[in-house]
Amino acid sequence: MNKARTILLSGLATVTLTITLIEAGFLKLESQPLIAQEDGIGLTLEKDGEQVLIPLEEWVIVSSAYDPSNTVGGLYMGMTVDALRIQEKGEPFEREIPIDEIGSIFTGKTKSMKEYVWGGVKLGGLVSVGLGGVATVVFLADGGGADAFLCGGIMALFSGIYTVPGGVLIGFIRGKVAEGKAVEYVIGNGEWVVVK
Repeated sequence: MNKARTILLSGLATVTLTITLIEAGFLKLESQPLIAQEDGIGLTLEKDGEQVLIPLEEWVIVSSAYDPSNTVGGLYMGMTVDALRIQEKGEPFEREIPIDEIGSIFTGKTKSMKEYVWGGVKLGGLVSVGLGGVATVVFLADGGGADAFLCGGIMALFSGIYTVPGGVLIGFIRGKVAEGKAVEYVIGNGEWVVVK
């Protein structure tokens, strides 16, 4: 009985604290806009009876109908009555793009070659650091003391001579494979339309 009372009082205290934080403005709750399409399905585009589904949280790039060089890239998070919701990389909020201002929607592999190569550099660097860490652990197990860290660092440095260029090559190959896999859906009269 005493345990149940403790749980009940702690739950009541938690709810009271949460309500107080919300009312004081320290805790902000986001209100979700009205979704025009079913949640969990995605964005449906149609052209000449053919339909394409872009699932939720798919990476898309949306270009402006008025200035095709003006683009927004991010995760497709849903749709309001008259706008697409896109969450850009690294941003905590969603951006709404009016449907009548969309020129085209790109899906698929849309990263630049530079991004693939830098991803390969990071991979090569992580592998060399991992090898250096393994070497440090092995030397520490043998009772190497402070010299174990020196040997591990040297191992990471010298292995990086091979792993970083290898990572660049892997990134370049991935970029070449991904080329041509991006699909553009031009939005407008006689082209693809957003099904509401």
